[in-house]
Amino acid sequence: MVEAWPFDPFVIPTSQVLRVGAYPLHGAPVFHVDPNHYHAELALKQALLQADHRYYMQAYPESLPAQWELLEWGVAELARSYPQWFVARREGTALHWENRLLHQTATIRIGGDLGLWPIDWLGRQVQEDLLLMKVDEAAGHPLIAGQLCFPNRWCLNDKMGLPLAAIHGPVPGFSEQLAFSTDQLVARLQPHRPVWRRNWSLVVLPDLDLSPRLGPLDREKAAITADNAGERVFYRVERQTLVRLTHHPAVLFTVRTYVAPLARVAADPQRAAALADLLQQVEPSILAYKGVQPYLQPLLAYLKRQSQPVA
Repeated sequence: MVEAWPFDPFVIPTSQVLRVGAYPLHGAPVFHVDPNHYHAELALKQALLQADHRYYMQAYPESLPAQWELLEWGVAELARSYPQWFVARREGTALHWENRLLHQTATIRIGGDLGLWPIDWLGRQVQEDLLLMKVDEAAGHPLIAGQLCFPNRWCLNDKMGLPLAAIHGPVPGFSEQLAFSTDQLVARLQPHRPVWRRNWSLVVLPDLDLSPRLGPLDREKAAITADNAGERVFYRVERQTLVRLTHHPAVLFTVRTYVAPLARVAADPQRAAALADLLQQVEPSILAYKGVQPYLQPLLAYLKRQSQPVA
C-alpha cells in the first residue's frame, strides 16, 4: 500500500480489525508540514513547554547520542521533503540550519551545548510529537526520550522507561493480539525504510493537548445529542511514523495529530455512513477505551441522518 500524498487525514477506515497496520512510506515525507497550521501549532508547543517543560519533555541521559543522530537526520529529512522552507548543511561538526517558515537560522555544533535536549530542539521545528524508543528486544523496546505536547489521554510521566507492551497495556486486546507483532516491527525495522500507520478516535474537545489531567470529561459527553454531535464531537486522527536510526539502536516514533469537527467529516454522506458502520463493528471494550460509549447512540443517530442523500 502506497500512501497518497498529500495526506488526507479524514479517510474513514473500512474495518476495525485489531492489527498494527503499518505500511512503507515509499519516499513520502516522515514529517507533514502544513503551512496553514504550522505557526499556530508550533506556538502552542512553545507555550506548553514554557508552562510545564518537564510534563511535556523528558529524556534519559543515556539517550543523548541517539538524540544527536536524530536531530541531524531530522533536519536533513525536512530539507529533503520541503526544500522551499528548510535548508540544512553540514560542515565538519557544524550544522547550518535555516527555517524559512519561522524566519530562523542556527549553527549547531553536533555534540555541543545546544541549550535543549536535541529531540526537544527538533520537536520545536515540526508539528509532530517525537518519541524515541531503544531497540532492545530483551527490555521490550523502552521509551527513552520524548517531546509529547499533543497527547490523547496519556503523558510522559506515566510512560517513560516502560516497554512497548506496558505503554499500550490499557488498549483492550493489545497484549494478546498485538504485543508480539509490534515488538517485531520495531526490532526488524531497517534504516532508510520508515513505515507509517493511522490511528483514529472521537473526542469531545478540539484541543490538540488532551492530557490526562483534563479529567474524564463526563459533563461534555453527557451533553452530546443527535442534534449537536456535529459541532460537539471531533474526529481526531494520528498519522504515525516509525524510523530506525542508522548508527544507534533506536527508533523514532512520530505522531502528527489532526482534529476536525465531526460535521466537517460527516458533510460527505459516504464518510458519515462509513463512520457509522465502523462504530457498529468496534468491540464495546474498544469504544469504552476510546471514550465513545457514553454518547454512542446519539452519535449513531446523527451519522445515520447525515448519511442520507440530499433530495
